Amino acid sequence: MKIDKEHKLNFFQELYASAKSEMESLIQDFEKWNKQYKGSLEIDGSSEDAITVRNITYELIESQFSSYLPTTAVTPETFSEDNERNAKSVEQLLKNKRNRLPFEKMNDIDERYSPIYGGSVWLVEWDESIKTHDTVGDVKVTIWAPTHFVGQPHIFDIDDMEYCFIYYETTKEDLIRKYGVSQEVAEETESVEGGEQDETATVVVCYYKDEQDRICQYIWSGDIELQDVEDYYARKRYICKHCGKREELCTCENPKFELQNDEYELLDHDILLTNGQYIYASSEVIENGQIVTETQRQQAMTEDGNVAMDEIDGVMLPIGIEVEVPKMEQTKLPYFRPTKFPIVIRKNTSQEDSLFGQSDCEFIRPQQQAINKLESRILQKLLRAGVYPTVPEDYSGQFDETIFENMFKVNQGNSKLFNRIDLQVSVQQDMEQAERIYQHAKRILGITDSYQGQADSTAMSGKAKQIQVAQAAGRLDSKRRMKNAAYAEIDEIIFQYFLAYADEPRTVSYIDAQGRLQNAKFNRYDFLMRDQNNGEYYYNAQYLFSTDETGDVEKSRETIWQENRLNFQNGCYGNPQDLETLLIFWQQMERHHYPDARDMVERIRGIIEAQRQQLEEQLAAANAQNATLSAAMDKQQQRADIAESYIRKINSAGGNQ
Repeated sequence: MKIDKEHKLNFFQELYASAKSEMESLIQDFEKWNKQYKGSLEIDGSSEDAITVRNITYELIESQFSSYLPTTAVTPETFSEDNERNAKSVEQLLKNKRNRLPFEKMNDIDERYSPIYGGSVWLVEWDESIKTHDTVGDVKVTIWAPTHFVGQPHIFDIDDMEYCFIYYETTKEDLIRKYGVSQEVAEETESVEGGEQDETATVVVCYYKDEQDRICQYIWSGDIELQDVEDYYARKRYICKHCGKREELCTCENPKFELQNDEYELLDHDILLTNGQYIYASSEVIENGQIVTETQRQQAMTEDGNVAMDEIDGVMLPIGIEVEVPKMEQTKLPYFRPTKFPIVIRKNTSQEDSLFGQSDCEFIRPQQQAINKLESRILQKLLRAGVYPTVPEDYSGQFDETIFENMFKVNQGNSKLFNRIDLQVSVQQDMEQAERIYQHAKRILGITDSYQGQADSTAMSGKAKQIQVAQAAGRLDSKRRMKNAAYAEIDEIIFQYFLAYADEPRTVSYIDAQGRLQNAKFNRYDFLMRDQNNGEYYYNAQYLFSTDETGDVEKSRETIWQENRLNFQNGCYGNPQDLETLLIFWQQMERHHYPDARDMVERIRGIIEAQRQQLEEQLAAANAQNATLSAAMDKQQQRADIAESYIRKINSAGGNQ
């Protein structure tokens, strides 16, 4: 995208205003759907509001809520032992991020945003300010409602856009800390609230692609430019204009630094990889697939490995010879650069020519409006109906208005001057119609009574209820697929960030097949490969990201526990009477967070270890006893041999006589 570099602020302000005006109708729909979810009394096409609301929108959206977090799955595009090992390290890293980042809280918000607005917006950033004792930088994930996002008009895929915007409210103190602006500049920023004493500011962040297809970032608030980052993903370093050295190496008296992109890393030490190999600080020069050689003079060696010597002018000197050796150069490793916008959009369900998905609120709005009208009509009937007194026309007495709101006067010809009139009305048809429309709304979203946990006369057994729930889940499967796809995109962006910026190996934990907690490391250098034609190093980022289909069953741990029990009873883990089999069973239960399973695992391990030690002691005692017995038998045999030898000598002496 070509931008006006001389008037950047005005350029992006106009671009933002134009893109937002194109979304005006959608923004109005967002507001309308949000009010509907919260129980608005408004009736479309009418100036009068409903009297009451039966909020089926809230009920049906909340019925679909799922706390399930997709389990990451990573596979290499090309199989090799190194690629497979790297894929596992990425999986372990991403699973750790699931546990460390507040994904449970973000999922709770996301499960409402998606059906209300038709989607949600995830912002994935690398934050250098996150530091620990031995690491610098980490991933930061934020979720936004679509009301905070403005995309390029008429482009319906985030990766195809040339630019997009995210805007949000923050405090002016946060602007000072984050962007380093002065207090005076922060006070000049604007907020959508518009108050003179307002302490907040509206920040607009634009991500765009420049003419070289690089991701860039521009941030402003009001008429104040906060940050302008060209080539957003590139590594940055400060270079002295005088000597051309980095800031940490510059020795100039009056240095002037400018921020430049850092393209390569020059190694000054060997790097140990996970597979035990090294990336050496010096590498052979390769051109056209061949190692470049150069001539060097080296000492000649004899066949027995000694230095070859020759007598020159009566002095023995080493012999030097010319040999061809590989030409070496300092190893130059490129920095990986992510290629995607740091934004992921989760769709509720897909629809044609739309950046976001279909909103549940939109499709059941007619039913919600009709039910509001019917419920208001029922309430009006009930409030206006009742039993009212009759009195003569000339009656001047008073009635208690708290009991009787109205009374009817009758003429003298009526024999029952003091009586009552019953004006009760029937609301049966209104209630039946309201319930009928409610069932329409449920069918539109594919929700059954069994799915909601309500009584369902059509399911006569527990198995039938399971089938009905499964059928409802099948009809809602599209939403789960879209959620899985969004999480897979988030995982890919996180992986690219760690490949680009995680200089230090990151320790990750996982549970092995024995149920024990183990440590592993993610090392970005493990993904480096060297081109055999030109000798250049490059990062192998060709990995496929998806979600583990079996992870969905984590929603119902009771089901897994029951399956584990059946497998144990049926001997799938081995003989149920063996302690080893029992240990495997409880390790499986521990994996799926069964209460006190960890204690059972440790207890059984202790019993097995005690039995092992006892067996070793018995075996040692038996070996000692066998050794003693063997020694006694050897000694007895020796005595027998001596006696036999003595007898033979005697017999031999007697024969000679």
